[in-house]
Amino acid sequence: MSWIQPISPDAAEGATKEIIEGLRKARKPIPRMYLEMGRRPDILAGRETLRRAVHGGSSLGTRRAELLAFYVAAHGG
Repeated sequence: MSWIQPISPDAAEGATKEIIEGLRKARKPIPRMYLEMGRRPDILAGRETLRRAVHGGSSLGTRRAELLAFYVAAHGG
């Protein structure tokens, strides 16, 4: 049992609510970590910005991006 109690997705407010609604619209599961970080919207917003910078916004598509990441990792990059 974690000592940080997650918020309820329905009780989210402000930036936390925007991020959770964005995940719902994309039909993605809401990670428990996001619900725990939802108590600090600035932290959650920073985490979501980092996730988008690393995993989003590529025109390669998910499969090609993963293949490229695997290739680079396999060759010691």
